[in-house]
Amino acid sequence: MPDLAEAFGARLGRDVAFQQISPEEFRTSVAPLIGEGAAADVAGAYQAMSAMPRRSITPETSAQKLLGATPRTTSQWLADIGL
Repeated sequence: MPDLAEAFGARLGRDVAFQQISPEEFRTSVAPLIGEGAAADVAGAYQAMSAMPRRSITPETSAQKLLGATPRTTSQWLADIGL
């Protein structure tokens, strides 16, 4: 996430910092935007992932490798959405 904040900062021309929050804090912050049910589902997924010791995706098993796809960089995505 610090890399994501850095990309936003570069694109917006100002400092952007990543501040980690708990899944519950995330749920509370996004519920007004996406609804309580969806926010609870996403927060639950984050909570479950945080308990998984090996949740990293290796390059060999990544979607990029398996599908032969190259995702857009954060900077490309921000430009595509007009930021």
